[in-house]
Amino acid sequence: MSEIGTLGAVVLGVALGVASFGMAFAIGMRRAVLAVVLVRSSCDPLFGLTQADGGGMGLGAAVNALVIVLALLFCLESPVLIGSAILPWTGFLMAGLASVISSPEPFMKAFRAFLAITSYAAVFALPFALIRSREWALRCLTVVMCSSIIPIAYAFVELASGRAATADGVRVSSTFTHPNIFAFYLVGLFALTLFLLRSSLVSLSPRIRGWLVLYLPVIIILLLLTGTRSAWIGGAIILIVYASVVDKRYLLCLPLVLLVIYLPGVVERLSDLQTGNLDYGYAVLNSYAWRKILWQSALDWLMENRSEYLVLGYGFGSFEYYQPLFFPRAVEPVGAHNALLQIFFEMGILGLLGFLWLFVSLFAKLRIGYPFDKGGTIIMMTLALAYLAACYADNMLGYLVFQWYFWFVMGVVCAWYQLHSTPQPVHTSTARGLILAPKHRGAYRFARFD
Repeated sequence: MSEIGTLGAVVLGVALGVASFGMAFAIGMRRAVLAVVLVRSSCDPLFGLTQADGGGMGLGAAVNALVIVLALLFCLESPVLIGSAILPWTGFLMAGLASVISSPEPFMKAFRAFLAITSYAAVFALPFALIRSREWALRCLTVVMCSSIIPIAYAFVELASGRAATADGVRVSSTFTHPNIFAFYLVGLFALTLFLLRSSLVSLSPRIRGWLVLYLPVIIILLLLTGTRSAWIGGAIILIVYASVVDKRYLLCLPLVLLVIYLPGVVERLSDLQTGNLDYGYAVLNSYAWRKILWQSALDWLMENRSEYLVLGYGFGSFEYYQPLFFPRAVEPVGAHNALLQIFFEMGILGLLGFLWLFVSLFAKLRIGYPFDKGGTIIMMTLALAYLAACYADNMLGYLVFQWYFWFVMGVVCAWYQLHSTPQPVHTSTARGLILAPKHRGAYRFARFD
C-alpha cells in the first residue's frame, strides 16, 4: 500500500471511528452494545480496508475502544455489578500492563495487544449492566445467534465460488480473517444453540426449537469445512458431554461422529498427523510435531535464561521477537500456537496464574446456576473446558472476534444466573401481592404474587 493509500486508510478509519462513537451515543449505550455484537462477526473485511500497513490503527481499533469506553461508562452507572465482573480479570490485566512496559516491540504495538485483552474483559462485564430481566438475557443471546446469519450465508458463497480452496484442501474462513477463528466461533455457536434448546431458563416455541435443531447440522458441516482440528476436538468434547450427561437421546448421534472421520477433507487433515513425526535430516514434520519442537525450544531457552522475566515475562510480542534465538529453523517468526506457553513467555508466572484464576472464577460463577439450570450450566462449563483444551495447540489470545463472542455469552449466562439466584426485594407497590390465602380448612399461608 502506498503512503497515500496508508494515509487514506487512517483517515477513513478515524472518520468511521468518530461516526461509530457518535452513533453509539445517539442510539443509547445498551442498544450500542447489542449493535456491536450483532455486526462484529461480519466486519473484518471492512476493517481490513481501513487498516494501514503494518497493522496500524483502523476502524477495528475504534470499535475496540468503543467497547472499552462503554464498559467504563456502565461501571460509573453500576459500579458494584461491573466491578464484580471485572475483579477476576484484575490480575491478568495487571500482568498485561506490565508486559506493555517490558515489551521489546514498539510501544503502540504492545499497547494494542493490551487493549485487545482489555476488550475481552469489557465484553464479559457488559452483560452484568445490561441484564435486569429474563427478557434482556434472551435478547442478548438472540443477538448472538443472529450475528451468525451473514457469516453462515457467506461461507456457502465462499464454497460455491471456490475461494475456500487452499493448498491444504478446503478451508472455509467466511467473513473472518482465518479459518481457525471462524471454526471457534462455530464451536461457541454450537454450544449456545444447545444451551437455548436445553436450559430450564429458556422457553422456546416449537417452531423456534425446530429451527435451532435444523441449525445444528449446518454448524457442524461448516465446522468440518474449516479444517481446524483443535476446533473439531472442542466441538467433539461438547457433543460427547452433552450426549452423555445432559440429553442421552443424542447418544444416537455419536456413531455419526465416527463416520465423519472418513469424510473427504477430514481424512486428509487427520492423516497428516500420522506422518512426519520424526525430526531428522530433511524430513518434513507435521504441524503438531513441529509445534512440540517449537514449544520445547522456547521452554529450554527460558530455563537457560532464568531471570526476573520469569515472573513478569518478556513482554507482549516477545515470543516472536526472540524466536530467532531459540528456534532459528523458522523461516519467519510465528505465533506460539499454545496460549498457555505464550502467556508464560510474555506475561510470566503472574500472567499465567492470573489467566488460570480467571477460569476458576468463571466456573464459580457458572456453578451458581447448577441448582436451577443443570443442563445449561453443564453446557457452558463444557464450552469453557473446550476453550482451555484449544489453548494447548492454538493462538487463542489473538482470535479477537471469537474471544468477544465467547466472553459475551459467558457474561450473559453468568449475569443471568446471578440475577435468577438473587432474592428480589418486595416493594410497597407490590405489597398487595402478599395476601392471606387459605391453604386448607382452619389454616392460612402467605402467597406472593409479585
